[in-house]
Amino acid sequence: MSIRIALENQPEFYTNLDIVRGHVVISLSRNEHVGAIIVKLEGESKTALGMPPDGSGTGISQRELGPSGDILTENHKIMYKVAQVFPDENKPMLPAPIILAAGQHRFPFQFRVPFNNACGDPAAMARIGGLAGPGGIASGSGLFGLGGIRVMDGTKQLMYTHVKRTLPPSFTGFPGEAEIRYYVKVTIQRPGLFRENWRYQLGLKFLPIEPPRPAKTNQEAYARRPYTFRPRSRSPSPAPEGKKRSSFFPAWSGSHAQKPTTAASCSTANLGPESPTVDGNLSVQPPASPSIMAPSIEMSARLPHPAILTCNKPVPLRLIAKKLAPTDAEVFLISLEIHLIGQTIVRCQDLIHTETSRWVVVSRQGLSIPVSRHGDTTGAEIVLPDNVWRDVPLPNTVMPSFVACNLR
Repeated sequence: MSIRIALENQPEFYTNLDIVRGHVVISLSRNEHVGAIIVKLEGESKTALGMPPDGSGTGISQRELGPSGDILTENHKIMYKVAQVFPDENKPMLPAPIILAAGQHRFPFQFRVPFNNACGDPAAMARIGGLAGPGGIASGSGLFGLGGIRVMDGTKQLMYTHVKRTLPPSFTGFPGEAEIRYYVKVTIQRPGLFRENWRYQLGLKFLPIEPPRPAKTNQEAYARRPYTFRPRSRSPSPAPEGKKRSSFFPAWSGSHAQKPTTAASCSTANLGPESPTVDGNLSVQPPASPSIMAPSIEMSARLPHPAILTCNKPVPLRLIAKKLAPTDAEVFLISLEIHLIGQTIVRCQDLIHTETSRWVVVSRQGLSIPVSRHGDTTGAEIVLPDNVWRDVPLPNTVMPSFVACNLR
């Protein structure tokens, strides 16, 4: 005996309102008694966090948890559709199991992927596995009868906190701690006290429809940071041991900065809302007279507002240098790093844990880009050429932004 699920015209990613169509293919080496064949389209959002020793609300990932720590889990059935493909569910229940002859049998099925998650709908969850639902008392003759179809107990979902949002994308960035998976599952019911049901499942990849983008405007989200050089005549003091180089634009946490979101047209998964940071090194060409004031530069990074980043496309970044001090010294940008930082907030019951990931988008050394030239007036601005990052696309492993009941 063998079971497989053959999908028709399977795309790389399914999206909202797509039709999942295929066949359940069963190959039998001998005649078998079959009560029913059930196909399900399911989506699950699972989280698991360890209890902290201090009793705080901050959870601990399994990578940090010791072997004896307590683990809480939370599983949301964000999508759950059931169809009976054999016998026809519209026909009256047969008094006895049906004998399938040896050979190959094909049973077609199809589902339409919904737009929103289902776990937040109390009425829909309460009907799953209820008295009138598939596998309930009204559908068969008890545990060993024809209607003994095992389905999810939807009442467990009513104990969780839910949000009604667009279905989240497939996500496997933190195995065992946070996962979102989609499946097509088939169950072949075999009536009898000592006969197990046959089961098989096939994983799917899902990517939601990107919401309509707002119209383009001239507004920009930005972060700024001034940088003042020491006069060349002053001997430099040694840097404190172990001090790390800081970013020009750390974490986009200023009052005028706004975290960009990644568009849902990304090709695959890894994390949710991201923030770019830019690190840069400047060098100064000293003036002829050491008595002239040391140069001072303000660097600013700007993104279109609202900031939307798309995988496989470059960051729409603008770097602008502004001269702050009346000096003729020339200043050059000699290195540039652009990082994309993503945060995933994992919630499990009353515990919350934040996972941070980082992607290096651009890392260039040995540059010589002028940011303050001889003869520029105070307040003069220079827009740095974008050829350093213009042709560098974001990696396709960046997760589009999403909000689920237990993940964000």
